[in-house]
Amino acid sequence: MRYVIIGASAAGCQAAETLRRYAPESDITLISDEPRPLYSRPLLTYLLSGEVAPDRVWLQGEDYFDQWGFAAVLGEPVTGVDPRAREVRLASGRVLPYDRLLVASGARPRLPGIPGEDLAGVFTLRTLTDWQRLEAGLPADAPVAVVGAGAVGVKAAEALAHRGLKVLLLEAEPRALPRMLDGAAAALLHEALARRGVELHLNAGPGAVLGKRGRVRALGMTDGREIPAGAVLFATGVTPNLEFLEGTGLTGPDGLTVDAHLQTVDPHIYAAGDCTQAPHFLTGRPAYYPIWPGAVAQGRVAGANMAGAGLAYDGVLPQNSISLGGFHLISGGLGPGEEGPDCEVVADLDHRRGRYRRRVYRQGRLVGLTFVGEFEDAGLHFQLMAQQLPVREPVTPGQMWG
Repeated sequence: MRYVIIGASAAGCQAAETLRRYAPESDITLISDEPRPLYSRPLLTYLLSGEVAPDRVWLQGEDYFDQWGFAAVLGEPVTGVDPRAREVRLASGRVLPYDRLLVASGARPRLPGIPGEDLAGVFTLRTLTDWQRLEAGLPADAPVAVVGAGAVGVKAAEALAHRGLKVLLLEAEPRALPRMLDGAAAALLHEALARRGVELHLNAGPGAVLGKRGRVRALGMTDGREIPAGAVLFATGVTPNLEFLEGTGLTGPDGLTVDAHLQTVDPHIYAAGDCTQAPHFLTGRPAYYPIWPGAVAQGRVAGANMAGAGLAYDGVLPQNSISLGGFHLISGGLGPGEEGPDCEVVADLDHRRGRYRRRVYRQGRLVGLTFVGEFEDAGLHFQLMAQQLPVREPVTPGQMWG
């Protein structure tokens, strides 16, 4: 059997390693448009802050592919896939035949599509190349505007402030991390950002990047204001890397849709990771959550199933954690606005100590949580949610702190 995997990050490498165990003698080829995987994308903001050295982001050595017996095609993009001929076309003109194909091509930063995005001083942060560009282009004596207060934007803004830069964090919604946090948790995060030197602007949507002599000088806001900035870092979400599948009929607007076995509508093609719209663990509906643990889990199941294992993927369980100095936040499961009428929300706030718990229950099972502060039992709660174990009746607010 000839196995080809497009993508050599979390999902692709996990799939390849799993597949090697199931098919020890088969040909396995990994393709990546980056010159040297595998590195940790979640560590890029720590690399930006200077808290992690560049050599610490690598998850595998340069002999990784040889050790596992993989053929590697590095630094070369995929330009097309022909499902009928079962072939992958590369930018060089080379054609790779396959019996089973895994699409684990990941995602790239999504820009808002406003004028001025091509100016010098406009950045994203998704790859090592992005980090290198950012390092080389940060202004020494002008503010940096970070657009988007999702997880990447919040971490990047704090990392830049940690370096002593003046940082403005802009979010179009009324609070930071709007998909993860309710108002009480967001208020604690806003205070933590202020303590870390990040200037937060809410309900603030950029309309254009303004330049002078080809370089960023300010952000023009939709309300007519101009915010001076020497650089702009967009953290406004990602879009799946699936252009090479154009014309195949496999893709949708939010990534490849897969079944419980991570198989696409083509029985010879599987998909995993940030290019995939996989089932949500708690709702069963297709959902797009580009998170590292989800990519690893999907890669493991997809790799096994390419060899015929017939495993079922339980679904994506959203989860994220953020640490800003002494401030710690962890969130997962159903977020604000996702709870149905059959859910019960129990929340308790200790503002003096900066601690907050929000738990969501459905039919006696935990389906959502947000913890702010030091919580040694967070891992236990995630296990309860991941295994959907029955729990005792939820405690009422005021009984949590003891």
